[in-house]
Amino acid sequence: MNCLSHTLRLFLGLIPLVTGSAPAQEGTSTPTAVRGEMVMARADHAWMSQQINEPCILPNPKVPGRLIMFYSAVSASDRVVAAVGKAWADADDPLIWHQDEANPIFGPGKTGWDSSTIRIDTVLYIPEEDAYYIYYSGTAGTVQDHIGLAICPTGADGYTDVTPGNIVRYGDAPVLAPEPAAPYHEDMASQSAVLREWNTEANRWDWYMYYSYRGKDGVLPGIRLATSQDGKSWTRHFNENDPRGMGQIFESVPNAYYEWHQIFKVDNTYVLCIEVGVEHGVRWRPALAVTTDPMTGWTPLDVDTVLQTKWEGLYRDDTMFHVATPAFYEIGGQWYLFIQACGRPANDNYIDGGWEMWGVECNRKIPTIPGCADLYIPGLPSPATGK
Repeated sequence: MNCLSHTLRLFLGLIPLVTGSAPAQEGTSTPTAVRGEMVMARADHAWMSQQINEPCILPNPKVPGRLIMFYSAVSASDRVVAAVGKAWADADDPLIWHQDEANPIFGPGKTGWDSSTIRIDTVLYIPEEDAYYIYYSGTAGTVQDHIGLAICPTGADGYTDVTPGNIVRYGDAPVLAPEPAAPYHEDMASQSAVLREWNTEANRWDWYMYYSYRGKDGVLPGIRLATSQDGKSWTRHFNENDPRGMGQIFESVPNAYYEWHQIFKVDNTYVLCIEVGVEHGVRWRPALAVTTDPMTGWTPLDVDTVLQTKWEGLYRDDTMFHVATPAFYEIGGQWYLFIQACGRPANDNYIDGGWEMWGVECNRKIPTIPGCADLYIPGLPSPATGK
C-alpha cells in the first residue's frame, strides 16, 4: 500500500493512526540508549505549571504530514482545575511540538455536571461529519466522575478553528454517568478510551468505550466496557466471566489503580495501553492488555512489561520515577510512546509530582500472547534479532 492510499484510508476512519509496521531503522547503527525527549515543559505556561497529561494525537485531516495533539494540563496555583490545549507537529519531526498561544481551548462548563474541572480522554476524527469528537471526564466536585462528549468542526486547516467558540458540548448531560445499581455499584465513571470500527456485516460503525470507575469494588480497581452505534448513547456490559464478580474486561492486579488509557489496533490485535499505579500508586507505569475481539478475551501482559526502569540510558529517578497517561502512536514508520512523567517526589506522594510530557522511541519488539500481534515498546533492540 502506498503512502497516499494509507493516509486517505486513515483520514476516512478505515484504519487507526497506529499500524503494525516496524520502526524504520535500516542503515542506522544499533542504539546504545533509548531515545526520549521532553516535548512539553511545565515552565512553558502558567496554566500547565503543575502537570501536562493525556496526549491525544491525530493526523491533521486537512494538512497531510501535519499532526494535531489535544492534551490536558493543570496549574500549580489551582491543582483542582484542569483544562485542554492543542499543539501541532510535523510528522517528520514528531518530538517537536508547537503549542497554541491561545491555550487552553476547552475548560470546565459555566454550570452543570462538568463545571468544576475536566480532563481529556479520547479524540476521534469523524470524516462524515468533518469534526473532532472530544471525549472527556468532568465533575462538579473535585474528582472527575462522569464522561462527556464535545464536538468541534475541523475547519479549513484542521487546526486554526479548534477554538473555545467552536467546541460545543453534546447535550446538557454526560454520555456515561456512574451506574449505582447492581451489578455495577459505581460512584464514578471516567477516563474513556474510545474506538470506532466499521462493521461490514451490519453496514454500520461499532463504538467501544473502555472506562475506569470507582465504587463498591474500590478506587480505580479495573476497566469496564460500554458500546454504542453512534458514539453518543452508550450501553454498559458487565463481564460475567470476571472471577471476582466485578464485571471487568480482565482480572486486574489487586491493590492497583487503573486510570487513563488508550485503545488502538495492530493487525488483528486490539491493544489497551493503561496507566497503572501498583500498590495504591507506589509507582505508576504503562501496562498493556490485548485481545482479538474488542468485546471479550482480554488478556493483560505482565504489569512490568513496559516499566520505565527498563528504558536503558533514558530512565532516571529524578525525571521518570512515575510514568502515566501513556499512548502509543506509529508515525512515519516509527513507533513512539507519549507519556507524562515525574521524578520521585520528596514526600513519595505522586500527587505532588511535577509532571512533564515526553515522547519516547519504541525500538524493542516483544511478543504478546499466541494469536496476537507483536508490539514495539521503549527499549533497545534485542541483540539476537535486532528488533
